[in-house]
Amino acid sequence: MATSISASLTPEAAGEISREELLRRLNDPSLLIVDVLPKEAYSSEHLPGAINLPLAEVAQRATAVLPDRTAEIAIYCASFT
Repeated sequence: MATSISASLTPEAAGEISREELLRRLNDPSLLIVDVLPKEAYSSEHLPGAINLPLAEVAQRATAVLPDRTAEIAIYCASFT
């Protein structure tokens, strides 16, 4: 599962998005997909179009990597099999 959040929502309001929904929306330009695994894991395998923002770097880089605070974001952190 991935978590889908809108930056305008609080973390408590974030919900989950099913694997099927995420697959259906892979080419949806309104959904930003973020892979929070380390760069090495992202390099070896990731979802098409996903942006890599390792969890350890979120605090330092999130504003630069995710500038649209109104975007719908799906975050995943495991192998998508």
